[in-house]
Amino acid sequence: MANEKPYQRRILISPLNWGLGHATRLVPIIDALLQQGHYVLLAGESPALDVLIEAFPDLDWVTLKGHRIKLSGGNSQWFKLVQQAPRFLLSIYQEFRLTQEIIENHSIDLIVSDNRYGVRSNKVPSILITHQTKPFIGKHFSSLQAVSNLISKKLICCFNECWIPDDEKHRLAGSLSEQLKGISTRYIGLLSRLAVRKQVYQHEDTIDVLVLLSGPEPQRTRLEQQLLALLQNTNYETLILSGQPQAAIRKIGKITLLPHCEAARQEAMMHKAKFIICRSGYSSLMDLMHCRRKALLIPTPGQFEQELLAQRMAEHFGFDCVEQSKLSADTLKAFFIKKQTFPSVFKLQSFILPALISPFDP
Repeated sequence: MANEKPYQRRILISPLNWGLGHATRLVPIIDALLQQGHYVLLAGESPALDVLIEAFPDLDWVTLKGHRIKLSGGNSQWFKLVQQAPRFLLSIYQEFRLTQEIIENHSIDLIVSDNRYGVRSNKVPSILITHQTKPFIGKHFSSLQAVSNLISKKLICCFNECWIPDDEKHRLAGSLSEQLKGISTRYIGLLSRLAVRKQVYQHEDTIDVLVLLSGPEPQRTRLEQQLLALLQNTNYETLILSGQPQAAIRKIGKITLLPHCEAARQEAMMHKAKFIICRSGYSSLMDLMHCRRKALLIPTPGQFEQELLAQRMAEHFGFDCVEQSKLSADTLKAFFIKKQTFPSVFKLQSFILPALISPFDP
């Protein structure tokens, strides 16, 4: 019948709990699915889950714990990550087992997983969101790149489809987001929660420097401490968005530390700030592309993906980037005297509401 209500799927959505980026970039997808009339169940753990609950307070949610990757406090992460490999693989199995219980208890008939390889099922269609179909493992380990690509492909092949948050023609992620043969893949455009306009926020306070922090510990805290020490010696009004939803607001001289904020407020701050400093995490880069703002990029030490992305942003868009160990007052001074005009290189496709789940319609 013409007036019959569209079929409503019951969709489980779960982000990887590695910083906040995997959660924030799901916001436009969840918003699109809700517009299509589907039921969405959120699954994850704090702080990533907190971000989605804040954005969609009316949605149901369940706790789904996973392995929390821990970084070293130094400049190399390879040994620390290899140490955790057995527990990471075990966590994939545990996630898979817990996911089957959630499917049964909540009558789930479709899964959308952001980089959680155990959040899938053999009984219902499962979609993986990732911008790393070919994870970069560093120049020093280039001889193992083929092995890494094979492992990645094996994990992705467990899903019915892979959604890549990138522009198919002008890939922002470069070689990281190459299409894999034999895998059903869709480029869905850049994802930014800032593009989902729930309200307009007028930020009237002066912001000279905006710092966007996120990512796993202890490196998140280490960068915060470095920047606090350096920025306290300036006269800049600084706002640090610390990426800790449960923390308290702090004020240190002309520096305000804000734990987290809604998308409209963050977008207003990104347009208002004279200068932006952040990690080169992919979700942060997509937010910067949405706002057409340049930034000083500081890759997480030893995180090869961020180092590659920072280099790519410097080459294609004229961004500044610096290693965390080389961050200094002189680095900031040099950045602050530069003109912050966003280059008109090419326009990347942003996420457009397509018939995302039509291949899986019953």
